[in-house]
Amino acid sequence: DSQSAILLCLAMKKGSLFTVAFCLLFVMICLPANAFVLQGLQPLQPNGVFSTFSASTSPKGSFSMGLEFERSIEADYYRTTFKAGYSVTSRMEILLSVPYLVELDQDITGVEDYSVGIKQNFFRENTYGPSVAYLLRVSFPSDTDEFSTDGSAGAGLIISKKLGPFTGHLNFLYSEPFDDAFNEQIEIILGANLKTAHDLDILAELYMVDNYYDESFETYEGRLGYRIRTADYLYTILGAGYEFKNRDPEFRLIVSFNFIFGNKS
Repeated sequence: DSQSAILLCLAMKKGSLFTVAFCLLFVMICLPANAFVLQGLQPLQPNGVFSTFSASTSPKGSFSMGLEFERSIEADYYRTTFKAGYSVTSRMEILLSVPYLVELDQDITGVEDYSVGIKQNFFRENTYGPSVAYLLRVSFPSDTDEFSTDGSAGAGLIISKKLGPFTGHLNFLYSEPFDDAFNEQIEIILGANLKTAHDLDILAELYMVDNYYDESFETYEGRLGYRIRTADYLYTILGAGYEFKNRDPEFRLIVSFNFIFGNKS
């Protein structure tokens, strides 16, 4: 059961990062499985936090891909998201996210709307000013009506600033659904990463959204975790989230693997 899985993981005092990741994935499966937020376009590491985009971009020619596993409790579902990105220039990236939802309300499974986007940095950080980028994104409808808006289009502003080992990010994102039966979506996301070692960052995020299904901001979710560079080409994230306002989701577990190929920073 889930308690046994947790005790087993705690007993592995000398376990590797992959052991910890495996344990979290095992706990996700063992935990007992109704507001719901569509995943949308997501950042790739190291240019982001959880859902927070950084204004930074990877060197020209870099190709990134990621696989994220998520377990949400109340609302109950599993979600796997495939992510990819390519740096057309040192200031512009093309991004792709394809979320696959499993067992929403115990019986609905399928692909959510998949998203593509362009992120372009138009102001580099200097001594006093932040780094600033814009984001353009389009979502295309899936075949699963229960979590599709028939597609949407949106834009956003991304601001990042580094202060010593601390880097903060602010995202303002807007999306307009193609189906008039849904509301527009507004996301305000505050993210931060604190570098505690050469290959280790502590991550924190506050995700606030007025989503397609609500009339006002109903989601205020805090997320906390860490990101470790386990190899020159691999970033791994372990994290958890909790929704403050309605406890919906009551708890979220996140494990993410992000690979970088080609020209790396």
